[in-house]
Amino acid sequence: MSDADGADQAEAALRALENARVERERLGELGRWSEADEVALSTLRDVLSVASPDIIGPDLGGLVYVAGSPRKGSHARARHGVPVPAERLTATCAMLLANRGRDPESVVEMATKALASFNWRDVGTLWYSVLSLAYADEGEAARRFLDHAMARSGWAASTAIPALRARVAGLGGAPATAVQILEDLVAPGSQDQFTEVAVAWSVEALVDLGDLDRADDLLRKHGFNHSLDRVTDTAEVLAARGALHHAAGRTQLAYEDFTACGRELARWGVVNPAIIPWRSQAALCAAAMGREALALSLTQEELAHARRWGTPRAIGTALRAASLVSMGDQRLAGMREAVGLLARSGAKGTLIRAQYELGVRSILEGQHEDGCAALRDARETAGSVGNQVWTGRVDDALGHWAGIAEQDRRLTPQERKIANLARAGLSNKEIAGRAGVSSSTVEFHLSNVYRKLEVSGRSGLRSIMVAVL
Repeated sequence: MSDADGADQAEAALRALENARVERERLGELGRWSEADEVALSTLRDVLSVASPDIIGPDLGGLVYVAGSPRKGSHARARHGVPVPAERLTATCAMLLANRGRDPESVVEMATKALASFNWRDVGTLWYSVLSLAYADEGEAARRFLDHAMARSGWAASTAIPALRARVAGLGGAPATAVQILEDLVAPGSQDQFTEVAVAWSVEALVDLGDLDRADDLLRKHGFNHSLDRVTDTAEVLAARGALHHAAGRTQLAYEDFTACGRELARWGVVNPAIIPWRSQAALCAAAMGREALALSLTQEELAHARRWGTPRAIGTALRAASLVSMGDQRLAGMREAVGLLARSGAKGTLIRAQYELGVRSILEGQHEDGCAALRDARETAGSVGNQVWTGRVDDALGHWAGIAEQDRRLTPQERKIANLARAGLSNKEIAGRAGVSSSTVEFHLSNVYRKLEVSGRSGLRSIMVAVL
């Protein structure tokens, strides 16, 4: 083939990819996601079959949702990039299925096939496949492939490897490890394809470690504390910022960020809560603000999508939120089921929280012995991943709950509602307006709450660290 023919073929491939992006967006706006997926896949299949030497990763931006996706137009058209191999198509299929929350067994099979057969030069194939494995609760397999990539010549300098290693560590409940790995990637002045997700994942890990000031500083340094108009990985940044707001008691702002994250994912047809469990997070915020019906609706939708995907982490995470916002007699049973599922999934970060919440909720329901046992389980899980922050939190809880005489700490529905609103940061006057009672009634109920829980004021309520009492 002559150089002129090669150039013509490359331009034709680029036009086909651009047309596919436009058509994918059009079909997505109509909610015709199966057709949108087929457009992306068929175009990618055609392009790779005839023009793979002339196509590099950035050319594929905008075809499929993936955190840290290729940035269309971010590279000059000089043909110095690594050509996209045919295995990228298999990896893309895995990611699309994961986004739609369908058939995790096929996702694992395709991701494994892509990584087992390709030439270990294409970052995109590695990135799509490892994230697909992580979303399908195959963290150990993801780590093995990353270790293999690190051992390959030419991969040591790639920022993709530490970013993926950190994400797998974070999902597995080792936030300190994630923060340490990401330190260089989020340093001031660093900027590449994976910087935005590195910042988002680092913020999430810092929030899990309780280092809210450092998380807030990181967002500010990268300009992610206000408008995200120029951010590509908007959903990941919104989820991380929402987690920070929630942990800091800015419940309304957290709710707004989580729902904005959901809208961004909806633009791509992403419904799988294993990607980002935004509905569960938004539901906890809604419940804390006294919007119980909205919270229940969000958790029911999340749980339906999680059960459709079928992995223990997704179901356990959704069931944890559903149980926290539930007012029924089966909430403790739901929390125990969530703990069991999360223990199977390897998602130890969420497991620690669920065990802690089960412990406190059990104590508040009058099951003191069971509650202390769940708290001890949370401490053991935190210790197994070296999470000293959560170890300290659980020790404080055990010292508080186990060291005092058992008594009736049950809260009435009205006390629970007012306690949640106070914990969410509302003033007594605002709580009175929301609950339809007088300010003096709010003060009376809060006094009862503080006495029953043996805490001092709003700071004591927040220290219990259960989003919904």
